[in-house]
Amino acid sequence: MLHEGSFIKLDRPSDKILNRWKSIEGHATAVERMIANDDYCVDILKQTLAIQGAIEQVNAAILEKHLHSCVTTAIRGSDQAERERVIGELMDVFKGTGHLRRVASAGQVIEQVASSLRSPATGGGSESNY
Repeated sequence: MLHEGSFIKLDRPSDKILNRWKSIEGHATAVERMIANDDYCVDILKQTLAIQGAIEQVNAAILEKHLHSCVTTAIRGSDQAERERVIGELMDVFKGTGHLRRVASAGQVIEQVASSLRSPATGGGSESNY
């Protein structure tokens, strides 16, 4: 483990995500002080939007980790039902939230994975409606 400032810098994806989350916590505490001090509203809005962007980066990192582990394992496996379940699970997370529009790359990756299910090379059939 290498310590850099108050954050731990590690190589595992989960550790990097946790490190980023701790940074968001610190940022949120600073915004709380700004609100308590009745700081200028636009300054507070800028900070809350920065936090929102950072949370979206955390979500993207978690999604990427999931795609490279659980989803990859399911796609490479021989169980068609498991492949479809994993893709459906991801789609359910994003359906109706509008987040697929904001995290366009996630939608593209999910569509690529779903397309691979339809590909004869992966054992997927053309009956999938993804």
